[in-house]
Amino acid sequence: MAVEVRLPQLAASMADGVISKWLKNVGETVRKGESLFEVESDKVTTEVESPADGVLRRIQVPEGQKVEVGSVLAIIGSPDEIIPETNGGGTAAATAASSGSVAVATTPVQATSQATKVFVTPRARKVAEELGVDVNRVKGTGPGGRILERDVLAAAASIQAAPAAPPPTPSAPPAAPAAVPGTVVPLTGIRRTIAERMTRSQQTVAEVTITAEVDVGEIVKLREQVNGEWQQQHGIKVSYTDVIIRAAARALREHPEVNASFAEDGIHLHSEINIGVAVALDTGLIVPVIRHADQKSLLEIAQSSRDLAERARQNRLTRDDVSGGTFTISNLGMYGVEAFTPIINLPECAILGVGQVAERAVVRNGQIVIRPTMWLSLTFDHRIVDGAPAARFLARIRQLLESPYLLFV
Repeated sequence: MAVEVRLPQLAASMADGVISKWLKNVGETVRKGESLFEVESDKVTTEVESPADGVLRRIQVPEGQKVEVGSVLAIIGSPDEIIPETNGGGTAAATAASSGSVAVATTPVQATSQATKVFVTPRARKVAEELGVDVNRVKGTGPGGRILERDVLAAAASIQAAPAAPPPTPSAPPAAPAAVPGTVVPLTGIRRTIAERMTRSQQTVAEVTITAEVDVGEIVKLREQVNGEWQQQHGIKVSYTDVIIRAAARALREHPEVNASFAEDGIHLHSEINIGVAVALDTGLIVPVIRHADQKSLLEIAQSSRDLAERARQNRLTRDDVSGGTFTISNLGMYGVEAFTPIINLPECAILGVGQVAERAVVRNGQIVIRPTMWLSLTFDHRIVDGAPAARFLARIRQLLESPYLLFV
């Protein structure tokens, strides 16, 4: 009996999604639990499994199409089954049309024989694409000859070892369309999500931004002292952002009114301190979250932030990696920006903008001296917290950054 494949609700806040890739073609055999397609929602791409065994008889929503949760995407049935226009509660075409999707007319083809079909796990398929490995030339060692990640890595290693072939390098995620004057760039994927969220934030939040200049001379010394040893022992260096995350986590623990969210039933003070760090991609902005940041050492924060940033650029973040944040940090200092007014990442209470570290003239003990400083910009929701407590929170971050030894006690 034919089974409708519908778009599931993968998160409580998910209302729709973009079908970014079909992992099976019409006429191919699918197994229940096997990855069938990829959907992009809330800036994260997630693989969705097949709900049944059978043959993919019809694809009704093409790649790149945005549809609502519950929309019919495809039909799975037996190879010789006649697929009626009406299946179950109504026509699949009508269901897709009502949700804004466009039905794609497809002709079922003869399923590929099991003897010649190449079965690849979703993870192995993604790694093969990154490394440029042809899975048709990879020998699978999994059950039934299925190609696993280790098989792809072994094939890539053998190619790299071959004298006539240049070593393969992982490919980056597809770049955003080039900005060409006089053309229209489609508002899809991450760009649409960013537009919707930032507009909603500006329309619903009573935003106020306060700033403070911070002397980071002691942080410069700290990095010089630890980075040589950390690079040798752990293969990692601590960044200014890592130190700021550590300081913000300590300040949030001491000022729980900032680690909060606004809701109709009141202000929710969060028990966890989960700090999101904005990462710029070619396709837009994404905010992976360092969970329990107040319980992590500076080294653990540095390791977590590197891992999340790297996986973000490889399009390998999971939904858990970008959800549950209670506070966000956005650093534009590396682009020469001195100060800016960041927009709150709802439903959080505040976001901290970080400017560049530069040598500036400051007054110390009545003397003009040159010191490395940075500007911090705290945008907060005035519905949740007033100016004075927000200022105390920012002052505490400043104190911790100007005396970073406090972060180790």
